[in-house]
Amino acid sequence: MRAKILITSILVSLSFYLNAQNYLMNATTNNSNNTTCTGNLYDDGGASGNYTPGQVYVITFTPATAGTSVQLTFTQWNVDDASVMELFDGPTVASPSLGAFFNPVTPVGMQVMATAVNPTGQLTIRWTAGSTASPGFAATLSCHIPCQTIHVIIDSIGCVPDMKHDYIDVCFGTQVTFSAFGQYPQNDVVYHQSDPTSLFIWEFGDGVSDTGQVVTHTYAYPTGYDFSVTIVDSMGCGTINYEAGRVRHSDNPIVSIQPVPDMCMGDTVNILTGFSSVSTITIDNVNGGASGELNVADTTYLPDGSGVSYTSNLVYSVFPAGMTLTTITDLLGVCMNMEHSYLGDLDIKLTCPNGQFVQLKQYPGGTNTFLGEPIDNDANIAPCVGYDYCFSNTPTYGTMVAEAGIHMYTYTDCSGVLHTNVPHLPSGDYTPFQPLTALLGCPLNGSWTITITDHLASDNGYIFSWGLSLNPALIPGGWSYTVPIDSVTWAGPNISSTSDSTAHIIPNSPGNLLYTATVWDSYGCSYDTTFNVQVVEMPVVDLGSDTVLCGNNLSFPLSPGYGYSAYAWSTGETTDLIHIASTDTYYVTATNTNLAGTVLCPAKDSIYIKVLALPAPIDLGPDLCTTIPVVLDAQNAGFNYQWNTSMADTLQTFTATVTGMYTVTVAEEFGYNCGVSDSVHVTVMPVPTIEIGPDTAICSYNIFRMRVKDVDGYLDNGLYNYTYLWSTEPLSALNGTTTRNVEVGCLEIGKTYKVGVAVTGCTTVNDLRMVESKLCELTLPNIITPNGDGFNDGFVIKGIENFPGSNLKVYNRWGKKIYESDDYNGTSNAWDGRGEADGVYYYVLTVNYGEHGSCVNVENFNGTITLIR
Repeated sequence: MRAKILITSILVSLSFYLNAQNYLMNATTNNSNNTTCTGNLYDDGGASGNYTPGQVYVITFTPATAGTSVQLTFTQWNVDDASVMELFDGPTVASPSLGAFFNPVTPVGMQVMATAVNPTGQLTIRWTAGSTASPGFAATLSCHIPCQTIHVIIDSIGCVPDMKHDYIDVCFGTQVTFSAFGQYPQNDVVYHQSDPTSLFIWEFGDGVSDTGQVVTHTYAYPTGYDFSVTIVDSMGCGTINYEAGRVRHSDNPIVSIQPVPDMCMGDTVNILTGFSSVSTITIDNVNGGASGELNVADTTYLPDGSGVSYTSNLVYSVFPAGMTLTTITDLLGVCMNMEHSYLGDLDIKLTCPNGQFVQLKQYPGGTNTFLGEPIDNDANIAPCVGYDYCFSNTPTYGTMVAEAGIHMYTYTDCSGVLHTNVPHLPSGDYTPFQPLTALLGCPLNGSWTITITDHLASDNGYIFSWGLSLNPALIPGGWSYTVPIDSVTWAGPNISSTSDSTAHIIPNSPGNLLYTATVWDSYGCSYDTTFNVQVVEMPVVDLGSDTVLCGNNLSFPLSPGYGYSAYAWSTGETTDLIHIASTDTYYVTATNTNLAGTVLCPAKDSIYIKVLALPAPIDLGPDLCTTIPVVLDAQNAGFNYQWNTSMADTLQTFTATVTGMYTVTVAEEFGYNCGVSDSVHVTVMPVPTIEIGPDTAICSYNIFRMRVKDVDGYLDNGLYNYTYLWSTEPLSALNGTTTRNVEVGCLEIGKTYKVGVAVTGCTTVNDLRMVESKLCELTLPNIITPNGDGFNDGFVIKGIENFPGSNLKVYNRWGKKIYESDDYNGTSNAWDGRGEADGVYYYVLTVNYGEHGSCVNVENFNGTITLIR
């Protein structure tokens, strides 16, 4: 919350010193009006006594010099928590209020003055004493030219970050911007006021101050701080209030991170972020606050001595009167920052205001262990580096004596000397020689004394500061806060899903993978931590598809891949390669491990391998031609056989009865590529019985046709592919002819020809025929008498039957064709002049000698014929 208290002018414009006297607020002065510009104001106990509890007194002061205002400057404030002092800007308590003082706010060093709008310059004080007698208050009286009122206001929006509800929440290490402005309700009543002509004074709460309407500051430690701002105008008059706020610093909420175990590629690991110590990343809400300030003692020099004691005192007066240490947990520790190069000769004791004491470290004990980083030299009294040591109820270490000689340290001291591996007492909390409970009942206010006794002449040292560490709740002005965790975000490879508390990681690649968890708090601050996940590569095991192997006495290599940590086969073998020779299903597990061998990443595969015997090569022999069926043999007794003739032909031998290509496949089992095959072409052709006819004589100009006659039927049934080859002598007209039917013509008259044929299947048979060429003449009549007497009834041409296809045309005397025949034979179609008149007719006879080679094909004969009935 914002504390508002009364502050007055810090610049004295005019002072009047009249008859100085002391004014006591008691029954005598109650409701009195006192004209003065000098003096001292006390409670009814005066300058040295305690006030009377439960009294209420009012007193008014009027300035002795016109035009001035009464001012109080407080020099003491030691009251109980029930006491209140109120101040009014005028002659009575009905005048405007200037504010009030009560614990824990102390007005010591502050000035309160009647304002410029108060024409009387009078100041009225009402004092209400509490229930406990205490030393009370003291203030000096003076008169000054009146100041105009100034109100200072913090610009909450101008602050960066914005101030909300009196708090500025900031990430640690971030620069804070503070901004304020003034309000001047009495401006120009006496003089002019403005922000540019006023001085803004900031107190940041960490011992640092700055001036300016807008200032920036970065805090060095993450906790809470009370900051305030006041204004002094151009006349040196200050605000009648001061504005205050609080800075709450965030800090890293990540407490610890547990190592993530090595894992297999493809496995899932859940990274849990939470408040529990079993979480991978342990976090905690950040707690902070500000405590009332306790003084610490200044530097105390510990020169070398023998049995000499050195003391340092601290006086506390901030606690309520009579307050004592009632609970030992309220005493967090007795802390000191010191350096000394020989722990063994020291005796350390703390004494509280009522004389109770506790021995923190007892002589002798501690050997030559160093405290802090001292200069180990009696002659050199220059201070070096002190370390913080606390005697606590919850120590990190045992007693200083128990820890002596255990911790080793190397450092270079402030004179440049290197100390290597010296016994050293680290900073931290230690168990006191006597329990701190010896201090229970000690009053908190008063003089506390630390006593250091140096029992041996060994070295010099320093206590740079010391003080009590108390429960902040005991110290006036303390407050605390908590920064809640808002969310967690994740970054890294193969994060499948996330939530505020958990990241599910399923890595698909091996190696040392880096991940980052970022914790966000309610202030919008982010803090991250990184962690590694060692991912072991998952073996890729592939024995291949089920396989059939062909061969005899083979040794087939089988491997799931090389370079894995371990192998386990169903055969019992443990190598990365095995050789198999029999039918079976083979299993293998290949395993990769991490370096420590604690994480096993196995992968499995299996393969069925069928091993089939390979038959010997088959030789069905060369292609053959046979006149009888032949038996084909596939050899390889005991195997399976399949002939191409029929699915039913599965014997080792097969009888080929017809011409064709015969193929056999031999295998232990069909359906696999482990068989052997061979083929042979068999021509089956029986020996035929043929003839081309008896010897004969033909007209020389005739075409003589011959055909090989099939006596046994082998040629005519078409089952056999016989070939034919003709020859003639002495001419070669037929030589090389390969048809079954041939023609012979254009023979020389009077010669006999030997005509032969060779019919070939698997064997060759021959036949021979003698053909005589004769002259075949035509006899043509010149008269016909178609009277039916059987003589010369028609135009009969003797010999024309030897020339089939001959043509006869008959014309009358006027040249008109009256008869024609394309195949005139002179018998069945002899012209008998039917329908024609007796007379002389003209004929043309075209004799067809056939169509063969270069022979004359036709010959024309013409003449007349007389028709007489």
